[in-house]
Amino acid sequence: MKIVVVGWGTTGDVYPVLALAERLLDRGHQVRVCAPTLYRDKILEIGAECHEIGVDFDLSEFHAAMDAIIPKRDPLAMLQLIVEEGIVRRGEKWHQDCLSAMKGFDMAICHSVDIPGQEAAIRNGVPWITVTYCPGFIKSLDVAPYPFPNWGRTFNAIVWKLVQLRLTLSVDALFNQFIMSVGGEPRASVALDGMYSPYLNLIAASPTLCPPADFPPNHKFTGVWHLASPSYTPPPALVAFLAEGPPPVIISFGSMGGSNGRETTEILIEAVRKANQRAIIQAGWGQLGTQATLPDIFCTEYVPHQWLFQQGCCVVHHGGAGTTASVCRAKVPSVVVAHHADQPYWGKRLSHLGVAPRHLHRRNLTAERLAKRIRQVLATPSMTTRAQVLGEQMETEDGLTKAIDFVESFKP
Repeated sequence: MKIVVVGWGTTGDVYPVLALAERLLDRGHQVRVCAPTLYRDKILEIGAECHEIGVDFDLSEFHAAMDAIIPKRDPLAMLQLIVEEGIVRRGEKWHQDCLSAMKGFDMAICHSVDIPGQEAAIRNGVPWITVTYCPGFIKSLDVAPYPFPNWGRTFNAIVWKLVQLRLTLSVDALFNQFIMSVGGEPRASVALDGMYSPYLNLIAASPTLCPPADFPPNHKFTGVWHLASPSYTPPPALVAFLAEGPPPVIISFGSMGGSNGRETTEILIEAVRKANQRAIIQAGWGQLGTQATLPDIFCTEYVPHQWLFQQGCCVVHHGGAGTTASVCRAKVPSVVVAHHADQPYWGKRLSHLGVAPRHLHRRNLTAERLAKRIRQVLATPSMTTRAQVLGEQMETEDGLTKAIDFVESFKP
């Protein structure tokens, strides 16, 4: 088949679909990946055709958006801002570039919130599949929407209805305004049910991490999709640091940004010192870390998570879907500092599974609160034991093979 894969979002959103694209290529399909220039080199590395979307990534604009998103306490207000900044503002250009890229192709695979890409597939008459990384946003009476407790199907039905009403008045209006501007038909309940392909939505998450639920038949669990890292040789300075003492705390906030990288770094360093631990701090998009040499603190740029996380005694991370899965596969416990979107959901899941303490919200991050959670993890050996068992269970999953089977048998 001739398949277009659209890479929308941050690294944690894009790398899994690149893993899918790579596996599709291995199975003999022709694959074109549409994504911003930021991901061009990685797309070419896996051997796919790259169709660049002319939406530039500006790190300072991204930091400004994160500064506005993080303080919000209302998840729906946060979602509305993400939709405005991450989708609608540059949606027309995104839509036009996807429209040209999909002509003559047999299938399109898009992120569940990539409405511009989905609409391009619809305009071209191309069957489309969606991908989501968080089942917590999919409506099911077996579970309550985050952050509500699961008090049974009757309670869950009431809460989902309230969420739907709020979304209809806010986020759905934004989505449908954009959809109509590109000649599309308005969708019912876009932000709840209507963002998913009515034919097939692949849930690229581990069922081991998620509570069982009776989802509509178009939703299919596959397991996590990991983009394999090429053979990695760590720098000698990092190897030497690891050899100098016990396993350190690993700190990685991935693609989470914000203009206060220096302030965040100071909080992280103080927290590690209060917990009396060594640490490795990964810079990420938030540009964390310091140029100064500090005792028992090693600051680094990118290091593959598959290699890095297994070197630590625990990992402090933002709770993104991909990072969460990588930490669990590394068989180490977590401390989650959730910034936005699905991250509180994953923080709650890890705590429920006994491999992490109660998560922190980034807006409430202090050195004392973080140090307390690090100490709690290290003083609770059962968290490490449970993390090892959980990682072994996840090792039996083959999410990419299952996803490819769904794609190849797909009939809209």
